[in-house]
Amino acid sequence: MLPLTIWMILIFYIPILGNVIAFQDYSIPKGFINSKWVGLKHFKSFFSSDLAMTLIRNTLAMSILSLIFGTIASVAFAILLNEIYQANFKRFVQTVSYLPYFISMAVCANMFINLLSRTGPLNNILISLGLLKEGIPFLESEGLYWIVLTIQNIWKSIGWNAILYLAAIAGISYETYEAAFVDGAGRLRLMWNITLPAIVPTIAILLVMNSGSVIMGNFEQQYLMFNPMVMDVAEVISTYVYKRGMGAMQFSFATAVGIFQSVVSFILLILVNKASKKLTDVSLW
Repeated sequence: MLPLTIWMILIFYIPILGNVIAFQDYSIPKGFINSKWVGLKHFKSFFSSDLAMTLIRNTLAMSILSLIFGTIASVAFAILLNEIYQANFKRFVQTVSYLPYFISMAVCANMFINLLSRTGPLNNILISLGLLKEGIPFLESEGLYWIVLTIQNIWKSIGWNAILYLAAIAGISYETYEAAFVDGAGRLRLMWNITLPAIVPTIAILLVMNSGSVIMGNFEQQYLMFNPMVMDVAEVISTYVYKRGMGAMQFSFATAVGIFQSVVSFILLILVNKASKKLTDVSLW
């Protein structure tokens, strides 16, 4: 294990020292040693900007929507999939459902942009059916943007997440179902009173693990789906940091915001873990 340990230290831990540039006016020619120390200047710059609260709001809103509705959709899909008794059809549905997970976000974003454009297939179908007179600007409407990205996230990840819940369902004793069936429970009652409660620990653990990344957002999706028409609801912390850090070469500022995200992620993880332990008696530690 020694080579792996050395590799982890070199790749994961030593680069953490680079976070010192968040407290400097860092420039590449001067390096870490000669760059001027400025304390909390870049943190103050971020929080005093007009965009700060908007960025935090957008990031949290899109991440929480995807987390909540993605979890509900995955759990429901897993339970319904478990009720399919025809093995070949069940395998087919499961395979089709998790294939989108392996599609790159670049391809996925392009698919949704083309599908949902004013002249895209979806609008054309709705117009041809007489349901619309003109195309809906799905990606250009601030009221629809978060909904579209949430649906995209669910479509892409529902099948893969359902695998985890199916594994938990597979661990439920068949005798439990048999006993309930003998007592007169129907399929809906079995799902609600046996299957769902049995996978609550798995749901809780996954929610706790995913809560830490809520403030990080999904950079790739949000960067590819972004357009200036919905900037007020589409710009998130990650895309803003990318533009300031890589675009404007403001490395110290970008690092400071990155540290802020990491601290918030850590706090969220602790709080959600405590809430999970109190409500479900399930926690990571």
